[in-house]
Amino acid sequence: MHTETVTRNLDKMDDLDFSAWNGADWTGLFSQLHTNDVLVEVHGYPPTHGIGEHIEHMKKIVHVAGEVPQIKTHPIKFGEGDWTCAVGEFEVGSRMVTVAKWVDGAIAEEYIWM
Repeated sequence: MHTETVTRNLDKMDDLDFSAWNGADWTGLFSQLHTNDVLVEVHGYPPTHGIGEHIEHMKKIVHVAGEVPQIKTHPIKFGEGDWTCAVGEFEVGSRMVTVAKWVDGAIAEEYIWM
């Protein structure tokens, strides 16, 4: 059973992936859903510190891909306390797992496996 906080944060994860990521809204909703000092670890890459570094790293990943890979669904998502986990399925069939720690409605720590 999800608490109100977990449900709210999972809804924000939907907004993050389906609106901010898919729309490459880096300085709008994407920034709003992360703390200014967010720590992000994407498996296989050095960690980033701060929303600016995180955005630049995501732009590099998108540049290598040639376009923003579109996330179509979160078939698995759950959480406990301030933590959430969501599996994102891309249109091309690959998956991404994001584990996030939320503080005051924004991601303060994020761990991503692509």
